[in-house]
Amino acid sequence: MSNQIRNFSIIAHIDAGKSTLADRMLEITGTVSADKITPQLLDSNPIERERGITIKLAPVAMSYKGFTLNLIDTPGHVDFNYEVERALQACEGALLLVDATKGVQAQTVANLRLAKALGLNIVPVVNKIDAPLADVPAATRQIKQLLGISFEPFLISAKTGEGVPALLDHIIANFPAPRIEDKPFQALVFNSSFDTHLGVIAFVKIISGDLKTGDKLEFLNSGQTLISSEIGIFSPGRTEKKILTAGNVGYIITGLKDIRRVLVGDTLCLATQSKLVTPIPGFRKIHPNVFLDFYPADGTQYRDLIDALEKLKLNDSSLTTQGINSPILGQGVKVGFLGMLHAEVVGERLEREFNLPVISVSPSVEYKVKLRNGEEKIFSSAADFPDPAIIAEGFEPLAAVNIVVTSPYVGATMELCQDLRGDLINVSYLDQLVEIEYLLPLIEVITALHDSLKSVTQGFGSLDYELAGWQKAELVKLEVLLNHEVFAPMSVITVKQKAYAKGKKMAEKLKEAIPRQQFEIPIQVTIGGQVISRETIKAYRKDVDSKLHGGDFTRNLKLLNKQKKGKARMKQFGKVSVPQEAFLAIAKS
Repeated sequence: MSNQIRNFSIIAHIDAGKSTLADRMLEITGTVSADKITPQLLDSNPIERERGITIKLAPVAMSYKGFTLNLIDTPGHVDFNYEVERALQACEGALLLVDATKGVQAQTVANLRLAKALGLNIVPVVNKIDAPLADVPAATRQIKQLLGISFEPFLISAKTGEGVPALLDHIIANFPAPRIEDKPFQALVFNSSFDTHLGVIAFVKIISGDLKTGDKLEFLNSGQTLISSEIGIFSPGRTEKKILTAGNVGYIITGLKDIRRVLVGDTLCLATQSKLVTPIPGFRKIHPNVFLDFYPADGTQYRDLIDALEKLKLNDSSLTTQGINSPILGQGVKVGFLGMLHAEVVGERLEREFNLPVISVSPSVEYKVKLRNGEEKIFSSAADFPDPAIIAEGFEPLAAVNIVVTSPYVGATMELCQDLRGDLINVSYLDQLVEIEYLLPLIEVITALHDSLKSVTQGFGSLDYELAGWQKAELVKLEVLLNHEVFAPMSVITVKQKAYAKGKKMAEKLKEAIPRQQFEIPIQVTIGGQVISRETIKAYRKDVDSKLHGGDFTRNLKLLNKQKKGKARMKQFGKVSVPQEAFLAIAKS
């Protein structure tokens, strides 16, 4: 019965205790016995557990006091914003979880806006009330002001379970049952995973009608058809059912071998009724925001890198890959990510799970240019930058950034955003917190804003962002010359107004990162052949005349001239050894 079902989600900033609260709920409802529960049970990846973040959302069905409670756990990081949105669309209610030690943070606000836009019933919850640094009154004031409510939020400790049973009772009493319409079968796909033996497993919320094993189904947006070879619910492992009725959340084993055929946000219907069903609104294809070039640290492992990325793509449809070739670093792969955290996690998984350390070349975003012949070109690599003579105008992507800081750091935060070419949109006050909204170039957000914000706010600042279109920009390509040879992997695209400052910083950082060698190394940064910055790494120098004692100075001079000729020859034929630190230096310049 659908009126005995409650579908809800927990929305929170990273490390607010979302996964710990899910653990307590599983324990209190008896879904998993206390002796079998492990911390962050729904976070399956070791990296998720170590970092205290949820990367891949997971649903679970809990039976409690005669009701079915479907918790759809969501990622907490801005990179996975679309997955959060689709997960919330499968719910009727949401718990807004705030950490009592930190108060309201940027992603709390962003996820709240998503939940409000989808019309969800929102219940405020303050967690970690037993923590030594907890400021429960401040967190309570902030959450009440944020929601515009006069009643008190729930006070809980997800770690000990204090207040959680009362919260579960409140969910049953106050969250609405799923809205059921008398329509043909329709289901929302809010996530998917890949199993080596079973193929793609689609996570679905049944909107209307019934789903049975063996039904022939069709995805409305992609047109892909499939047979539901097995259906069921998560409790928390897969539990097979013969039928899933409207309001239920569960899974479908599709048998498909390519996860990219199952699009998050797509609508499922019976293949015979595809003309009668309209797609659920809000669907869009996930598009990468950040691009990095990955090269295997050992050039012979290129095929291993390709295979490893293909295996990761089986469970991550947002990853995109394209083969590239560098005359210096050899064969590599251009990989598209949702954001920098996504890139970090993939790089870490390559090293841990596949024993494949990689050299990652500085992050870039997509740029757009209009050529003089009227054509438009979108590219993300400096190697694809067109000849400046044929460019009519250039554009860079923008991000709408939402920053939450405490009052003392407002000035420093706004100064930072101005330095990063930001335009102020709005400032609003939330008790002791200040919410600042800016429009910033996306490249500044992913390469500079996050680390710099933590620095200028002493760790108290948090941010959230989403894409916000394009703005005109005069684009240029900076090239790095090491020992008078163009080092193509370090070329970057930037805007002209920041080119000279960036070029100077690049040269300085490279001087620090590249070790001294037996010959002098000039580092030059150029725009269109014109040198805009130069640094020199001095050579190691052996004291060749130390063995001479007295005698005519010409003896010393003879040895020094011989050394000079050797250095000149070495400089002409020597290869500059460039460590991974040098690429990281470029990324952060």
